[in-house]
Amino acid sequence: MLMLKAVKKLSFFLFIFVAMGLSNCFCLLAQETADGSRLLKSNHFKIYCYPGVDIEAVNARVILTFYDALLDSGLKLSQEESAEAELARKFDLILYKVEEILDMYPRKMDLKIKIYKDQKQLNRAYYQVFNRRNRAGRISYYIHKYETVYTTEEAIRQGVLAHELTHAVCDHYFLVRPSVKISEFLAQYVEMHLED
Repeated sequence: MLMLKAVKKLSFFLFIFVAMGLSNCFCLLAQETADGSRLLKSNHFKIYCYPGVDIEAVNARVILTFYDALLDSGLKLSQEESAEAELARKFDLILYKVEEILDMYPRKMDLKIKIYKDQKQLNRAYYQVFNRRNRAGRISYYIHKYETVYTTEEAIRQGVLAHELTHAVCDHYFLVRPSVKISEFLAQYVEMHLED
C-alpha cells in the first residue's frame, strides 16, 4: 500500500514536470514581447517578428536551395511543423551552411534577427540605432554591437540571411574583427557558394 502511494505521488510529480516542460516549449516558440514583436527561438537565434509580419510569408520566402546541409545535419523539414518551427530550423541550417562554406566555427554567438514588415519600419529601426537616416537604402544589415541582423519580410531570403550571417560569423571568429571590405568580400563569396 505504501509503495502504491509512492508510485502515485511520483507519477503525479512526473506528469506535472512534463506538462510544465511542454508548456514552456510552446511559450518559447512564439512569445509576445514588450515591444509588440513575436519572439521565436531556435538553437542559435532569437527571432523577433515585428507587428504586421506574416511568419508564414517569411517562411515561404526563405527557400533553402542547398541540400547537403539538410542531409548532413540530420534535420528534416517536416510538413507537420508549424511555420514558426520550420522558419527557426531554416535559420539554423543557413547558419550551419555559412560556417561550412567559410570553414569558421565561432565558439559562442548570441544572435538575434529582427524582421520588420517593410522598409519603412526598417528605416525607423536604423534611425534609432544610428541616429541618422538610412540613405544607402540598406534592405538588411548586421550590427555586431547588438549581435543582431535587421531585415524585412519583403527582403528576406536565403541569400540575404547568409550574407548577413557571414558578417556575424566573421566578427565572432577572429580575435580582431576584419575590415568592412574583407567582411563584405566574404559575405559575397558565401552568397555565391550557397549551392555548391
